[in-house]
Amino acid sequence: MCAQFSPEEDALFEKTGATVLKRLRKTRNPGDLLSVLSSAHKEFDRAYASAPAAARATVACRAGCDACCHTPVGLLAHEVLIAAQYVQTHYTPAELESLIERAAAHRAAYAGLTNAKRAALKRPCVLLREGSCSIYEARPEACRSHHSHNAEACRTNLELGHEEINVYVPGVRGRMFAIMLAIDQAVAEAGFDGQAYDFGSALHEALTNSLCAVRWLQRQPAFPESCREASEEGDEDSGVMRAEGYFQ
Repeated sequence: MCAQFSPEEDALFEKTGATVLKRLRKTRNPGDLLSVLSSAHKEFDRAYASAPAAARATVACRAGCDACCHTPVGLLAHEVLIAAQYVQTHYTPAELESLIERAAAHRAAYAGLTNAKRAALKRPCVLLREGSCSIYEARPEACRSHHSHNAEACRTNLELGHEEINVYVPGVRGRMFAIMLAIDQAVAEAGFDGQAYDFGSALHEALTNSLCAVRWLQRQPAFPESCREASEEGDEDSGVMRAEGYFQ
């Protein structure tokens, strides 16, 4: 599928995508669709566990290492809705109110900015608590797929405002990316929203507007344009996952 995938990674992409698409199409109760996708996140754990032991041994990511939690995250609508569901069932009313306030401030700060300007803000994820993710079990796919072999280099990249030092782990990165791309492609091929959204902005919308989930189930854009991930200069179609028929 991807020229940069190894044969094993390409097989992971094909198998995962076909399985997720089949499950989405077989699910008759709309209320179970997000659960199907949430369950598919277990494929990240399986792919990581089957990665070469030598590669896994170089992973430096630990609790409290939060440099990557200070960069913009673009993701599909189903990931936002899964995160919102988790928040609504695990946060206290006071915690939820505080989160909505942080998400509103995040949304206002990011509005109208390019990705480069958003990255320069270095704002922490609104779900970060004392250096750890407060929705770890329901974290987005981009967060699940990122692993670094050098935590200090991550902090340096954050200070620089761009990725100058390569921190990706060979033998792990490709496998994680194959799973992430497979799930998102299956979602698009099932007819669901394939637009990438800024996580903090869309999360604010999801927590304050119950119609977001309704629109997603109806295979409509779940969030307004103001929540979209900034498009790359000269490419208005960037950040859109389209149904290409990989798993038909």
